[in-house]
Amino acid sequence: MLVYVNNVCVKIFAGATAQDALRRYCTDQKIPEHRGELYDAWGNVIAADSPMTDGRHIYTASPR
Repeated sequence: MLVYVNNVCVKIFAGATAQDALRRYCTDQKIPEHRGELYDAWGNVIAADSPMTDGRHIYTASPR
């Protein structure tokens, strides 16, 4: 499944959470794992265990 973290496409497994997507993003980008809040495409804070769906966008800083 493909999702977007900070507008970067990452491939994750079916059933993955926002935290899983973030972990993949940080690994792919070779950066330390983000420990702060996560946001959806509308700027709402989301839980780390939020389920991901194909094409979903999440952010480490509010996109608004």
